[in-house]
Amino acid sequence: MKTHVINLLPFNNRMKMSGTEYVIKKVLAFVLIFFVSGILGEAVVIGLYTGMGYDPLHGVMPEGQIAGLIPYYGYILFSIIAVLYCKLIEKRTLQDIGLTKQGTDYLFGIGIAIAMLVLIVIICSVTGSISFLVINRDVSIKGLLLWGIAFIIQGSEEEILCRGFLMNTLIKKISVPMAVFISSTAFVMPHLIMTPILDSGLVYALIGIANLYLISILFSIIVLWRKNIWISCGLHAAWNFALNIILGLTVSGNDAKMEGLFLIKINKHDIINGSEYGFEAGIATTVMIIITICVILYIRKGRNDNGIQ
Repeated sequence: MKTHVINLLPFNNRMKMSGTEYVIKKVLAFVLIFFVSGILGEAVVIGLYTGMGYDPLHGVMPEGQIAGLIPYYGYILFSIIAVLYCKLIEKRTLQDIGLTKQGTDYLFGIGIAIAMLVLIVIICSVTGSISFLVINRDVSIKGLLLWGIAFIIQGSEEEILCRGFLMNTLIKKISVPMAVFISSTAFVMPHLIMTPILDSGLVYALIGIANLYLISILFSIIVLWRKNIWISCGLHAAWNFALNIILGLTVSGNDAKMEGLFLIKINKHDIINGSEYGFEAGIATTVMIIITICVILYIRKGRNDNGIQ
């Protein structure tokens, strides 16, 4: 009994255990990293607000963009703690986490995100679900830059935790499909807890949950294909930034942080555009993610058939 308990503790690097014990151990480690990072991040944010002359413990908080930016910048703590855990406890290298020398794949991920979103916008436009109004010439360049950095930090944090740490460590002991499923569940659960997905209605909630799993599977597939997490970090950051800041649309139930570079009108709330929850609860996104997964799998299979790594 004592051996089983020790095996499950996330503070050791034991490998000699059953697959079930190993999964439980790594999920516990994920939860530990997530909550410790959240607590430390909250403490840092409170400290920053206090240093700026506010009194967050009594509800006196800053308003405007700074109130939204600071928590996003705080996500860097999640990445730091996850990497430290991997290096100090699991004795893994940065390359093993997925932070390889293929940093240019970050741009590849951005390209995939842009291509997907352009096609989703076209689908929604053709069906009359949305209309393009005009380019916003009054958009804040400073805001674009600050939120660009914020989404780079936030997207990288989720990918380091879910793919770099959890998935890449699970595949050492269990099958790849199971590792992808478990890491995708770890990716989906915080989104369900922190965003009001059920407020949009049952149909949109089901589509939204399905799309969260699908996009997580896509992230996992491209990480396994390219053997690094730079590509998923780029795709993830660009997806959120383009939706929320460039297009000024809702992302996972969260309203736009600022007026977008392109002003788009939602003509009607329907299952094509995802209603109030945003594109991520729409079937246009479902179709595009599935197509992208199929294309990536086809390319990967073709390269493997030709003996190309």
